[in-house]
Formats: sequence, structure tokens, C-alpha cells
Amino acid sequence: MTSPPIHLDTDGPVARLILDRPAKRNALSRAMWQAIPDLVAAAAADPEIKVLIVRGASAEAFSAGADIAEFEQVHGSAVAARRYHDVIAAAYDALGQLEKPTIAMIRGVCFGGGCALALCCDLRYADPSARFCIPPARLGLTYSLGETKRLVDLVGPSKAKEMLMGATVLDAEEAHRLGLVTRLFPAADLEADTLAFARHLSSLSQFTIRAVKQIVGEITHGAVTETEISKRLLERQFEGPDYLEGRRAFLEKRPPVFTWR
Repeated sequence: MTSPPIHLDTDGPVARLILDRPAKRNALSRAMWQAIPDLVAAAAADPEIKVLIVRGASAEAFSAGADIAEFEQVHGSAVAARRYHDVIAAAYDALGQLEKPTIAMIRGVCFGGGCALALCCDLRYADPSARFCIPPARLGLTYSLGETKRLVDLVGPSKAKEMLMGATVLDAEEAHRLGLVTRLFPAADLEADTLAFARHLSSLSQFTIRAVKQIVGEITHGAVTETEISKRLLERQFEGPDYLEGRRAFLEKRPPVFTWR
């Protein structure tokens, strides 16, 4: 039985959003973009899922980007182009706004919309085969402010301009050095080590992990003093079950068993 081109697989507390069009190097069709919000929503709604890994199904590619074979149709008119952009933006927003931690596991090409999708994740783990490129200048296109900001936040304005203006390809080592890649693993270790860290996250306080994600998000969006969200999280921390369990476990010299979802 053939797998759908994008699907959600679950293994205990870790789910995988798998891009599965190997013949097209996991190029994202309109249907795949449209499927992402519902798949992410399914991961959000399942209380047993604590971490989402986004990955390609094969070692050759994370994703080659949006499926250019569809461009004549999806960009056939200004109205069609706006609708297509809205579909893609909804996919980015769904992944970027997921409260649970997300990890992009990257092997091979990670280009265009595929790279932009990886930028929506909290972490990007890669092996030496990974290659990164956002090539709008090869197509006469431009990326939205939101998409561009995610890149600028990671690599800085000058390198972002070079990548976008010059359609520059970064190898894995340079991407790691610039901060686009969070961690670089040997090819043989990438999958196991990514899963190991996802499981490690699953064993820790989900209240803390999601609070970190929210507060960093506030900072990324310009906050320099406490916000309503950060104040609320600071007030709630001592009332929740995770703090009580963490304190007891520390005093009893045992691993904590956190229950907050």
C-alpha cells in the first residue's frame, strides 16, 4: 500500500510529520501544503504526543520546496496566486504556532518552501549531506515578511540578503556555523540522536518546555520587558503539578514523573 505524500506517524510521545514524495525529492504540492494544518492540529490535540519531528521519508531530501510543476496553475492569476500564498502561509503558521516542541530532521536538499518549513520548527538537526537554499531570485518571486524574518532571526540580515538575493546554497557546516542548523550530526547518528533528544524532551516538564517556547516567541516578536503572557506563566509556575513533582523528586533523589499536559 502506497503511503500518502505527507502523513503523521506516532511512536509513543513522539510524532513524525513525514514528507513522502521521494520521486519528487519531497517537493510540496498544493495538496500537501493544505494537509499540514490538519496534521499539525492532530498532533496538538493528542495529549500523548509531546514532540513533533518533521522529516523527509528518504535520505536524499528533506524537501526540494514547493512543486514548481504546479506553478503555471497556482500562479495563473493574481487571485490564484493569493489563494496559493494563503494556503502556504496557513501551513507555516500551523507549524510555527504549535505549542509543543518541533524538530526538523534534515538530510539532503532543503530548498525553497522546504527550507522555509524547516525554519518554522524550534530546532533543526542535520547531517553533512544537508544543503540549504531559498532561491526566489531564480524565479522572480519574493518571500513574505514573516518568512524572511524567520531567516533573518537565525542568520542575521546580511547573510539573509545574500541567501535570498543570490539564491546561495549553504552546505551543512556553514549552515551550522551561521545558526541555521541547531546541531550537526554524523549521517549514521542523525536519526537516532534526533529521536533520543525528542524522547529526552518528552521526559521533562511540558509546562516548562511550552513556557520557554512562548517566552522566546515573545522576545522574537520584540518584547524587552515582561509581557502579559510571560507574567501569567511566572505566576502559574508554582501552582502546577510539575513544580510540586519536581521539588518532591529532587528531595527524594529520584527521577521526576511529570503529569502536566
